[in-house]
Amino acid sequence: MRSHIRRTIVVAAAVTTVTTLTGGLPGLPGAQEARAAAGPAPTRYADDFNGDGYHDLAIGAPDGAVNVPGADGTTARALNAGYVTVSYGSKNGAQKTGLKAVTQNSPGVPGDAKQNQVFGRTLANGDFNADGYADLAVASRSEGRDQVTLLWGSRTGLKGGTTMPGSEAGPGFGSVLKAGDFTGDGKTDLIVGYSMAIRLHKGPFKADGSPASARTVDVGASFGYADAQKRLAVGRINKGASDDLVVLGEERRRGRVLLGGASGLRRTDATVRGGNSVAIGDFDKDGYGDIAVGDSTYVRDSERHAGRVQVQYGSSGGVDENRAAKVFTEDSPGVPGGVEAGDSFGIDVAAGDLDRDGYADLVVGAPGERHATCEHCYISGGGLYALKGSKKGLTGTGAVFTGYNAPGLPRPAGVYRIPQLLKITDLNGDKQPEITVPVRANASEVWSVGTKGGKIAGTAPTRVVKPPVDSEVPWPGNAFGVIAR
Repeated sequence: MRSHIRRTIVVAAAVTTVTTLTGGLPGLPGAQEARAAAGPAPTRYADDFNGDGYHDLAIGAPDGAVNVPGADGTTARALNAGYVTVSYGSKNGAQKTGLKAVTQNSPGVPGDAKQNQVFGRTLANGDFNADGYADLAVASRSEGRDQVTLLWGSRTGLKGGTTMPGSEAGPGFGSVLKAGDFTGDGKTDLIVGYSMAIRLHKGPFKADGSPASARTVDVGASFGYADAQKRLAVGRINKGASDDLVVLGEERRRGRVLLGGASGLRRTDATVRGGNSVAIGDFDKDGYGDIAVGDSTYVRDSERHAGRVQVQYGSSGGVDENRAAKVFTEDSPGVPGGVEAGDSFGIDVAAGDLDRDGYADLVVGAPGERHATCEHCYISGGGLYALKGSKKGLTGTGAVFTGYNAPGLPRPAGVYRIPQLLKITDLNGDKQPEITVPVRANASEVWSVGTKGGKIAGTAPTRVVKPPVDSEVPWPGNAFGVIAR
């Protein structure tokens, strides 16, 4: 074990089933976060890039401009070259300022920054080379080819990297990136999506970026994987020793459940409800991961894009086919507000234990809630719902809503809607999670929204992460806010 790993995660018998499913914090996604399996650093976090014992937050800006040498010796601006940065966690939470941009011109990073390379369009984190530091997989486009770069973690954070072989396998290489231990051997594997397929790259990865092995995953259906990052989720559904994968079909087609094992991911006969976002959490604390699917385009009566969330429960064999799926809308008992067209309830979902009772809760995005009633009115709006886990599973009882203008939330200049993308993590190490919310207004920023007692914001502080101020990046981009999840 590396000497820089100082934290030990002690799993008590009462919460063993939850932490096995989800990592260091009960209900948080990503079982690879704090693993007690064999390996060189079993207590590492999958997003601790500098090994200081705090979760870190990787952020991509694929449309950011990068300064590059011009043909006449002057400096030119490469539009949409893209970059990534890291807000490092600490006892104070997310790092707000002083972030450093990592581009394809940075020392040790392969390639050269050029126009339209969209470096940072998709991200995934995990200890891919098994050295005890979390690494970052970054998708981009180079000379008309899609590729993935592995940036290596170190005592000083992300430092250098290598190009991962595989772009020749098909177009769209890196359209989806998901990390997990799908074989149960304690090593981090990487799922890479193409245009029409996904492939499991088994860890550990070598210095040249090559995996121990790679093979196409049999999903059991033909799905497209363009812009599919929110349609895949990693977690532990059947309480096994390996991570499982849920894959939703495009255009609200029913999804598939793939269970991990020594031989990799295997498809099951179970299907899940269709939608555009998915999360896994143990909402009833029975030790099995449950699947929440957000469907923001769902039409309720005549209300278009009203949205809904559907939950299917896990069991020893995967999805529990004998237990009815539960459906939540803004009209469900206990859920504040009411169904309206355009609310887009369920545009993204994230699971985490917000009130620290051992049950995973579900945060649901609704960017159209509290929108203007007039057509084509461009005003700010949106908000976050928090639905509680319980002995009977997810419930609307006690649900809370936090609007875009709630006390404790920032007021960026310009029109903005929250949220389109969600992540739950603990950046200050107090075991009380924060919710990461990318926000686009006049200038893009990322909020790390505090929670307390199951409530969002209010007395819990919110930290605003600003794009890096870097001479290499003359324009930070409107898309600053691509997060690894």
